[in-house]
Amino acid sequence: MSAIIQLTFDGSLVRNRHEVTMRDLAQTMAGLQAAADRACLDVVHGNVWKHQRLPRDLYPLSEFIVGDSREGSYIIEFLSEQAGFIVDRMKRAIADPYADAVAEGGKEVFAIGHQIAGRKDAADMQQLLRYEDLAEIRDAAITRSYGDRSINKEFGQMLNPLAREQDGYLKLVMKSGDDDIAETYEFNNDSAKQFKRIIGSRKLSHPVIYEGIIRELDRGNAKAKKFKGKFINESNKKTIVIHIEGREDFSTLIPYLDRDEPFKIIASPIIEFDSFDPTGGDIQFLKIYHG
Repeated sequence: MSAIIQLTFDGSLVRNRHEVTMRDLAQTMAGLQAAADRACLDVVHGNVWKHQRLPRDLYPLSEFIVGDSREGSYIIEFLSEQAGFIVDRMKRAIADPYADAVAEGGKEVFAIGHQIAGRKDAADMQQLLRYEDLAEIRDAAITRSYGDRSINKEFGQMLNPLAREQDGYLKLVMKSGDDDIAETYEFNNDSAKQFKRIIGSRKLSHPVIYEGIIRELDRGNAKAKKFKGKFINESNKKTIVIHIEGREDFSTLIPYLDRDEPFKIIASPIIEFDSFDPTGGDIQFLKIYHG
């Protein structure tokens, strides 16, 4: 078969010289299959959207046959005659964040908390974009397709076993066809954590006027006061996640909960790993729009 994905488990991920736990194997394989599914959606549709799932009729395109495991720590291969284009897309997606993750010092990643006040000030001082303008006016910070973010998020899930094993090691090899050069990606505990930090990086884009209704508000739990809600965008009827800075902003939105009449807010699209899904991407609430 032409397309090959190979995994090697080593270090503390391996027990009794050539065995791995079902939990570690299942988590790694689930993340890898999900990455393949997202890559398939991206190639077939030319893009992929947040929370989109591969329809059953496209399953055959992203199916890999599981080969026999073999010794040499623990090695397992996944093979496919038809999925070369998927492996090629996966390789393109992982290349940059992997290079940054293994580089000495890695890539500096910032949280969005310190950006909110600046965006609120900007909402008072600059001309605001409307949601309908997002497709035509692109933030310079958006340098990747959302497909890259979507595929790499699943690669991050693949690396979860390394978070539990300080001395674990995982090697991923991908080859899209018989004439393709096999690319190797090696992760230990440190590089896996750095990879997940890089693909999880978030920035706030310019303030935008959204119109819609609040469907749900959530205060989070006692340990983590992460205020957020569900906002139905009037322009496309999509339900998106709206993040809320704190109790004061949360209280501002409570009177609008369960109202049938759309109202307007100012919010910043959240750029994830230098990408944003304008159809259903998360937004950060800034204030109510009264213009």
